[in-house]
Amino acid sequence: MDADPVPLHGLTLTQRERRAPLILPALVLFLALALRILTLGIDARFHPDEALFAAQARLVSHAGDWLLRSTDLDKPPLTLYATALSFRLLGPTEFAARLPNVLFSGLSVALAYRLAQTLYRDRAVSLLAALLCALSPYLLAFTPTAFTDGQATFWALLAALLAARDRWGWAGGATALAFAAKTTALWAVPLIVALGLARTAHPAWRGHDALARLARYALPLLAGIALLVLWDLGRAPRSFFSLGYARNNPGRLIRSDELGPRLEAWGHWLSFATGSPALNALLAALVPAWLVTRLFSTDAPTAPLRLKRPSPTRQAALDWVIAAYTVALLGGLWLIAFNTYDRYLHTLVPFGLLLAARALVGALRRISARPALRLATGAALIAAMLPGTLTALRGQAPLAGDQGAHSGIDALADFLNTELPGEIVYDHWLGWELAFYLGATPRVTVIYQPRPDALAGELVGCGCRRHLVAPQEAQLAPWLAALTRAGVTATAVYRDVAGHFAVYRMDAPAQH
Repeated sequence: MDADPVPLHGLTLTQRERRAPLILPALVLFLALALRILTLGIDARFHPDEALFAAQARLVSHAGDWLLRSTDLDKPPLTLYATALSFRLLGPTEFAARLPNVLFSGLSVALAYRLAQTLYRDRAVSLLAALLCALSPYLLAFTPTAFTDGQATFWALLAALLAARDRWGWAGGATALAFAAKTTALWAVPLIVALGLARTAHPAWRGHDALARLARYALPLLAGIALLVLWDLGRAPRSFFSLGYARNNPGRLIRSDELGPRLEAWGHWLSFATGSPALNALLAALVPAWLVTRLFSTDAPTAPLRLKRPSPTRQAALDWVIAAYTVALLGGLWLIAFNTYDRYLHTLVPFGLLLAARALVGALRRISARPALRLATGAALIAAMLPGTLTALRGQAPLAGDQGAHSGIDALADFLNTELPGEIVYDHWLGWELAFYLGATPRVTVIYQPRPDALAGELVGCGCRRHLVAPQEAQLAPWLAALTRAGVTATAVYRDVAGHFAVYRMDAPAQH
């Protein structure tokens, strides 16, 4: 026998009806977490940036260098501290370095669902947005990595959710944490503020109402930034702000001959949001058409109302906020000469998939109200995305990770530690990777060399033995030629089976 009706926003729902809508979100979120846990089984070595971040986190966890004074840091420390905590609990391994992002990625899918539900009060849109995020090859490919972007995305989604729920102080704090994870997370501030205002604004508001909310948002954000600045001052003179600016500031707009290639590059990375060419083509046509219809539509929603929904005008404003931000960010990345790194789109993708869910659900409701057609459409979407999802689960998606370029780096590090203890090893290519894989107490001394002639000049007449390591033997050709001209004998002492790495012993005669 059903329980007595329970009032909810002026409506009545039985206890069974209240529980039933929780089943599908729970299943989608379980799927998202399960897929992300599966990615931990991918056998892959670190991308150079991942290896650097993991080595820096190990300085915190095992060397006690909380301010990271002993490394060239160009990122804020929050994600490194999360990795360091994982290292303390599980040991400084690849698994432990990747685990925090796996957990944050799963939580981000839950945030995407709650954000969609807060913005639109539409369970179908919320479920589809969460499902798209759960299956997205782009988001899955970045899950088992040690990059900083996944955690920055989590905090940005949380900030947007809090702002949309009129919790502006907490939203500012979450944005500060996003900034402490990655400085470029501040790019999301206009979106967070615009979504919050578009969702909570009321006709009775006056100018001071909006300003009061912005002040509540800004105070914790500025306080968080100030704390990060103080932390950075403690590292003086090795500021991560200045090094990050020097390494990442493009300093120019793009040239005319870069217009096409850069547009193609960003489009290529964005296509992995769904991983389906057919679905991408559909969305490329459907989303703009949906946005245009939102300019003129004042129809009430056609789906059953379980909760009070925003007006169609407010919903349209929310759609356009996400669309305008997407265009602005992609335009900036295209026209300013930033590196076309795949990870720069990470925070944008969940918001873009939310807008895609809005357009798909809206179009389907205009076509038919039959549940069978909606279920068939959902199944078709899953089928379209599944190949890309499976590719990401196998670690074969051509983005995010190392793509096999450093397979065997662990064996190389073992060779250096066991066969060449106490030796000096010169390197031009593998400093960040060896910083992690040689372990916390390497048994060789690795010295960076910028050019072949610099290496040859250092060895001339020294009467010493040194070693040179390279990612591929072909890259050694100009270095070996410079050594030959300097009278230094180079002999290969290590080549891995896959041909990824080589080590040469360099014997330099004494000066006469």
